[in-house]
Amino acid sequence: MKSKFQELLFDLSEKLDLDFDLHVDKNRACSILFENVVVQLELDQSSDNLIVFSSIAEIPAGKYREKVLLDALKANNEFPYIAILSYFEPDAALSMHNFLDFATLNADILSSYLATFVQLAQKYKKAIETGQSSI
Repeated sequence: MKSKFQELLFDLSEKLDLDFDLHVDKNRACSILFENVVVQLELDQSSDNLIVFSSIAEIPAGKYREKVLLDALKANNEFPYIAILSYFEPDAALSMHNFLDFATLNADILSSYLATFVQLAQKYKKAIETGQSSI
């Protein structure tokens, strides 16, 4: 029997018109490459929320990193809210994440949200790659 998460991934595969089916991996997550942005989807421990995560771009230590992270904190307070910007220590990178209520999710809602999430990640990735501290 397929889990509800796996069913959502199959439906998302169809919605995104992929040539393959998305699957839950051994870590109970699924990573999707959207052009130059990798997005990881996984359920939280309670299975109440779908975690959407992306490690956007490495930011070198020093004043520039401090400026990027300060601007990220400011951006977290802006409307409309899309995701939380944060520092992901294992990659020394700016990252984004959000928690979506799993009970109300379907492939239409998730694909629409992912389009917005990926677009924002791409903007931040480009900004970091060109030496800007924010978008």
